This record gives sequence, C-alpha cells and structure tokens, in this order.
Amino acid sequence: MRKLVLIAVVFCFTSSVSWAQSAIGSEASNGSIYSKLGVGYPVSIANTSSSSSGLLGVSFNESSVGNLANPAHWGSTVYGLGAGGLDITSYTASSNNAEVTNVEFGVKQFQLQLPIIRGKLGLSGSFAPLTNTSYQNFDLRQQIIDRGAAQDTLQYVIQNEGTGGVNSAELGLGWKINENISIGYAASAVFISHEDEYTSNFINSEYNTVSYTYKTNGVALGNRFGTHIRLPSIFTKDDQLGLGLALKLPVSIDASQEKVSEQFVQTLDPVKLGGGTVKMPMKISGGLSYRPNNLLILAAEGLYEGWSDYENDFEDLSQTGAAYTDRYKMGMGVQYFPYLSGSDKFLSNFKYRLGASYDTGHLEIDSKNISTLMFSFGLGIRSPKSGSSIDMSFEYGIRGTNSMNLIKEQIWGIKLSVNLAEIMFYRPKLK
Repeated sequence: MRKLVLIAVVFCFTSSVSWAQSAIGSEASNGSIYSKLGVGYPVSIANTSSSSSGLLGVSFNESSVGNLANPAHWGSTVYGLGAGGLDITSYTASSNNAEVTNVEFGVKQFQLQLPIIRGKLGLSGSFAPLTNTSYQNFDLRQQIIDRGAAQDTLQYVIQNEGTGGVNSAELGLGWKINENISIGYAASAVFISHEDEYTSNFINSEYNTVSYTYKTNGVALGNRFGTHIRLPSIFTKDDQLGLGLALKLPVSIDASQEKVSEQFVQTLDPVKLGGGTVKMPMKISGGLSYRPNNLLILAAEGLYEGWSDYENDFEDLSQTGAAYTDRYKMGMGVQYFPYLSGSDKFLSNFKYRLGASYDTGHLEIDSKNISTLMFSFGLGIRSPKSGSSIDMSFEYGIRGTNSMNLIKEQIWGIKLSVNLAEIMFYRPKLK
C-alpha cells in the first residue's frame, strides 16, 4: 500500500509542474522564477560598463575594457586585457495574494583579449553564460489516502530546484581594416548543462524522502560575426559617430536527458528522456553612438532574438499557457569621463554612466509578454598607475505583471567587474 501511495504522490507533483503561479503561493529562493521555463532566462554578454548605461556595447568601445558584444572591437586592441566579474541580484516576486524575495549570487563572464598586431588585429577568448536557470520552490501539499475503511491525510513538501543553463566558450579574431571599418568573427562551443530536481519530504516519518533529477547535457558549434564603422568629424573636428552590428547564428544542440535517482521511482515522465535537439535562436544586435568629444558618449542600441523559432524536444508547454515569442530590447545611455579633461578634482577621477532599457522578453504567458524595464547607474574607478579599472553598476527594474494572476518581479542588482590592462607586444622606439 505504501508503495502505491509513493507512486501516486510522485506522479502527482511530476505532472503538476504547470508553472510559477502556484510556486509564488509557497516559498521560493535563488533567482528569477521565470528562469524555470526552457533552458533558463537569457543573459546579456554586455560588460558592466555598457550594461550600467543600459547598453550592449556593440557600437562603441573602451580601449582599456574588454568587450564581448561585438567581435569587430577586438581589432582595436592595444592592451592585453583580462576581465571578470560577479553580481548580486534580489528578486521580489509578487502575485495578487503573496510576495517572496529571492537573492542570487552569480559569476559573470571571463575574457582574455590580446593584441596580435597592436591596434590592428586582436584575439579574444572568453567563457560566458547565455541563459541562466536558478530557482528553488517549496510547496506544502496534502492528499487523502484510503486505508480500507479508514482514511489518512498525507502531508508533504515538494521542493523543485533548477540550476545551470546554456554557456559559451568562445575564441575569435577582430581586424581593423582601416581607421573607419573593423570586422570580426568568433567560433564557440555552445553547451547545455541543466538540472531540474524534485524532492518530496513527508511530514509523517513513516514515509521516506523521494527525490530525482532530470539532467540535460549537450554541445554544438556556434558562430558570431561583427562589424563596426567609425565616422569622424561629423559636426565638428573632434566628434565621431559609431555604427555597430553583430550577428549570432542559430545553434542546434544535440543533447540528451536522463532521470537520475537514488531510489527506485516509478513515474509517468511528462518530459522526453534520451536524445533530442535544443535549437537556440538567431540574435542580431546593433546600435549608434555619438562622441561630441573625448569626455562624452551618447548611445542607443538594441537587439532582436528569434525565440519564436526556439525548439526544445525535452519540453512540452501545451498545458502551461506559456509560449516563446520574439524578443526585442532597446536601450539608451550616456557615459562621461571627466578624468580625460585633466582636472585634479576628486570627483573627476571616476567614470560615470547612466541609462535605461526596455526588453519585451522571450516569454508570453496567458497572452501577456513578460517584459522588463530596467534603470541603471554605473561608476568606474581607475587605477592611478595603469589602464586597469573596477566598474560597478547599480540596477533597478520591473519584470512581468500581476494581471491574469501572473507574477511581477522587482529587481535590484549590483554588478562588479575588474578590468586588468597592460601594454603587450609593443616595443617603444628609441630616439
């Protein structure tokens, strides 16, 4: 009898992984609840200095800061650059009748950027997340169990935890053809490492804890292209206009999914096990930047991702009310570098950045787009003895909506990156 109860309970919560409306009514921790769907929530590859301006960094570049947004920028590499960072993000998720706060600590991308021919040909190697899954839900449930003429109420807690996502290990070259045009290309290993774990803890000690995990893994080859056009002296002799465009081709990942458990768990699996394909969408990003002088950058940038073409053989959303939709993001921002004016005032030693962005999102739930509005402010702290710097970004945003009993998230974030810069492959001329 106990075995039948166990099978019934496990099947109950396996088949009821409908979606986050029920999760917010219990407890949650870690990251965004919207990272539960698919292979995680899309992650920006913009460096901290660009994202703190609400931008991607595809149309402009700082010589002492690594940049992944546009491979064409690598052709202007003068310094040997090393960059890495981390972030702390708080998500306050609320529905019409409940609220919970989650905190996520994450490591951002790492990049090494080297000049092969100084200011002409550059090499970049990096590791960066493309999507991120980070959620943990706790749900208290009960079920009536028949024991002959008697009935018992079985209470249990279901914990569902997801981790991992899609990542990219990339190597590429950038070539500055002349003072006005640069191009770049990067090849990458795009791989999935995703885990979705379910655990049932029974209040009655007569029953044992049951847990199992769906593990999805796979790898494929990715390709990115970029170009950047610089137009000097548009309105004055000191200004310049920057046009940037980057294209990432779709990637079809041959993946496999297995269910791993320390116990013998007999269930009807709502997802496919074995081999399958996960198709990641095409991404196009572009923008326009204007430098009226060397102290100021004004920019507007955007991206398109074709998530309506996303495919995942291991996922069935037919009963969830959720669907994938094409994603559009637009950002505008300003950067101000007063230290270049030669001022010796304390506040002139920093880099200042300010911006905002609007993201339509890649999810549509009950015919509602899960969009994100984000405001950001950044501060760059320069090393007094080299081109190295520390960039900080402070962000506040709103994602989702409470209409149709959906979930709205308030997002507070702090990002920190360290940029190490040294001149390499350069021999000064003797006089």
